[in-house]
Amino acid sequence: MPDIAALRKQAWDAFEQAGLPTTRQEEWKYTSLARIGSTLGEAWWTAADPASLDDADIEALAIPELDAWRVVFANGRLIRGATHLPDGLTLSPLSELLTGNAQQAAVALQWQDDAPLFNGTLAANSALAEDGLCLCLTDGVKLDKPVYMLHIAGNGGASHLRHGLWLGKNSEAHVIEHYAGVNEEPGLTHAVTLVHLGAGAHLYHDRLQDESPKHFHLGRLHATQGRDSMLSSHAVGLGASLSRLDLAVDLAAPGASCILNGLYMPTGRQHCDHHTQIDHSAPHCISREHYRGVLDGRAHGVFNGKVVVHQGASGTDSAQSNANLLLSDKAEVDAKPELVIHHDDVKAAHGCTVGQLDDKQLFYLKTRGMSDEEARQMLTFAFADSVLTGMRVPAVRRFIEKRAFSKLPLGADAEAMLG
Repeated sequence: MPDIAALRKQAWDAFEQAGLPTTRQEEWKYTSLARIGSTLGEAWWTAADPASLDDADIEALAIPELDAWRVVFANGRLIRGATHLPDGLTLSPLSELLTGNAQQAAVALQWQDDAPLFNGTLAANSALAEDGLCLCLTDGVKLDKPVYMLHIAGNGGASHLRHGLWLGKNSEAHVIEHYAGVNEEPGLTHAVTLVHLGAGAHLYHDRLQDESPKHFHLGRLHATQGRDSMLSSHAVGLGASLSRLDLAVDLAAPGASCILNGLYMPTGRQHCDHHTQIDHSAPHCISREHYRGVLDGRAHGVFNGKVVVHQGASGTDSAQSNANLLLSDKAEVDAKPELVIHHDDVKAAHGCTVGQLDDKQLFYLKTRGMSDEEARQMLTFAFADSVLTGMRVPAVRRFIEKRAFSKLPLGADAEAMLG
């Protein structure tokens, strides 16, 4: 039986050896965690106090009109579990596994210092995580509605969460991770999600980070895919003072495929960093990646997308694009697409653009009766919305579109454009 205390100590020792990432490291060149340390101090490592939320608080933040199995966390602790689950689906809180199923808890808390995009925070999460959700889906089970994880941050302190999603052969699930906040008190959410897809499994994964402007967010998703499996991801970053999301996918068996879509929309002095790495480790795998950024005020965006084609991965088909729209002359973005190829017989492409709204398109819309502000709003929304078109559930897409509109200059007054 695994010794959880020993595993946590090993993880903490690894963190102390690696330390927090700094701007001297290439993958953290544009993102400094000093702002978190100077704001939170020892609270970085102090578990947030349990939050007291009633049903009205939860409903005010939840995605409306969403038919899903809903699980609610407040300050990193489970407060509402899902009921009436179908056969073949198990949703186990990490807090229960830590005391009742050490074997599965150890799997959920695993970490590897050679993992893609590894840094000391991953080991720290293994050492500190107190709760999360472990989803297990047996072979051949296809869920008919999503699993919705609503995470509500408040009261300051730090919430260290660890989620695990294990899908059996030929199974199918849709999982939504939604991170929101209830007040303006500084705090930290540190959430890691491990994904394992069996042969032929399909996972649709939506991740919305929309926490309060003084909050900090560190996130990671690491997926390992089996033969002919498929991952479709939408990662949206709207909130927090500083946020960083590392998304790593290993196409580990022939025929695996992934689609990664992302949108980041920092305003004011927000800092939003998205790093991705796709490893083509097996032959005949397909990857598609499309990220867009909209930046206003003095915001700073970072995108780094790396695709690695390993030796022996013949028949690889990979395409990546990143486009950024600057709404202010004081906003900035650092974008770096990377393509590393160790094998012949591959098809791979990548590209990146940074620009402003097109004057000709603005002129055309104004000749059709729009004001200058309305035309800018329309073009900006169309630019951002292009990465959301593939979302499976209309209620989720509509909610994100409304939250995105609220970030733009005309705010809620422009929501009529949604029709």
